[in-house]
Amino acid sequence: MRKYRSASGLGIVAAAAGLALAAGSPAVAAAPNAGVGLKATGIIPIAPTVVSTSPGTSPNHLASVNFAPLLSTGVIDTAADSTSAQAAVHNLSLALAPLLSLRVGTIESSCSYDPDTDAVTGDADIADGRLVVLGTPVVLQPNPAPNTTLDLASGLGTLTLNRQTVAADGTLTVDALSLNLLGLEKVDVATSVCNQADLS
Repeated sequence: MRKYRSASGLGIVAAAAGLALAAGSPAVAAAPNAGVGLKATGIIPIAPTVVSTSPGTSPNHLASVNFAPLLSTGVIDTAADSTSAQAAVHNLSLALAPLLSLRVGTIESSCSYDPDTDAVTGDADIADGRLVVLGTPVVLQPNPAPNTTLDLASGLGTLTLNRQTVAADGTLTVDALSLNLLGLEKVDVATSVCNQADLS
């Protein structure tokens, strides 16, 4: 004698199996909020330096860094908590002789999540910034608007101030300064990353 399962019975079995799989699958955790002093990719790579995260370790401080021949800095401070992050770099000196040189007294970024409005906002500031490209000086204005982009002379690349990007999940990344040279070297200074969520 053949035995048949009813459609309703098969549906119950499938639903139960689906629940079991869901229970056994871990939820995707949000990336931590983060403050990063600097990083570089390309011909001269520099791993993320002076990194604070939440959850994780925060704040962090370093008296100076020297990645000759590309760049050096004075004090770097970063911090992150469940709803915010910040990064500050002092006395940045970056040089790619004879093409360009960049000096900034203080460069900083910050971001924060407001649970009342469910909004993530960010900002960046630059003090005493001066760029020289092929011998031509350019003064960097403080409090740049988001994604202020300067095209460097002779097609050398771009310098973006207060670079802000938003991921598909709402995470905001603020790079106070992002330098892209001929697509061969990319340097990001004073980066803050905030989720669109309270991570506490």
